[in-house]
Amino acid sequence: MQPQRDLAIVLRSIPYQERHRIVTALTEGHGQVTALARNSIQSRRFGGTLDLFAAAEWQFVERPGAEFWNLSEAQIRRAFEGIRKDFERLSLASVFNELMLKIAPRHEACPELFRLHSNALAALDEADESSFAGSEVVLLNAYLAKLLQWNGSQPRIDCCLSCGITIDRFAAGDSSSEKMTCRISEAGWNCPACRTAQTSHLKDGQGIRDALLRISRDAIVDFQICLMMPIRQVPKAVQAKRVDHLELFQFLEALLIYHVPGFDRQPLKGLRFLSLRVESPPV
Repeated sequence: MQPQRDLAIVLRSIPYQERHRIVTALTEGHGQVTALARNSIQSRRFGGTLDLFAAAEWQFVERPGAEFWNLSEAQIRRAFEGIRKDFERLSLASVFNELMLKIAPRHEACPELFRLHSNALAALDEADESSFAGSEVVLLNAYLAKLLQWNGSQPRIDCCLSCGITIDRFAAGDSSSEKMTCRISEAGWNCPACRTAQTSHLKDGQGIRDALLRISRDAIVDFQICLMMPIRQVPKAVQAKRVDHLELFQFLEALLIYHVPGFDRQPLKGLRFLSLRVESPPV
């Protein structure tokens, strides 16, 4: 068969036997693919193109019925070396890779996901130390929001599920006093006036279907920003406090688990190295 070429970003790379590597990548024109790179461990011909996060132009042969494609050569386009500047940056990039491994379709073009992933890695790569500090949860929320948007599971965030009042009707103020009740199964929120007595934070062991979360008005506004703006511009545009974004992360994570096929409650490994949990207040 004739060799094909495509842009690829490495999601996972593992040794195979003594000299080869099995590489899974997100490609622009073929979605998620897995390829065998022969003699890539002891040879220099692939350079750094098979390192995690590396973006390269691949030349490969797709063999019908074969478990792996054959990767014959690769030319680096961007190494994203800045991702390795600190552990938090590296951990967040690893979470992005894990999400793509779960969600990106195999052997099916998904250019929107490819752009999202490459732009997210670029945001991590380019951010200076001062601008990145504290923004990891913002970037993660923007990434999750855009995954929900791509999947068609974007929640209804423009107005209250019960009374229909719009988010812009609430006066901007102390975000901690403007808590909305987020409903996981219905992918939306109720305003404070429509809050019920059973409203509580998501607890360990509680079913996602019946879970309710409280997040601030400002967090919902920032959610809208995450959907509308390129991910690289989001950190400079959001207004909510870090604690609000930590609560928003719980909501987005629960929406993915409940609404996105193939996404389960198995925790993402990279999250262990990021401080993204907020303690639930007494109910």
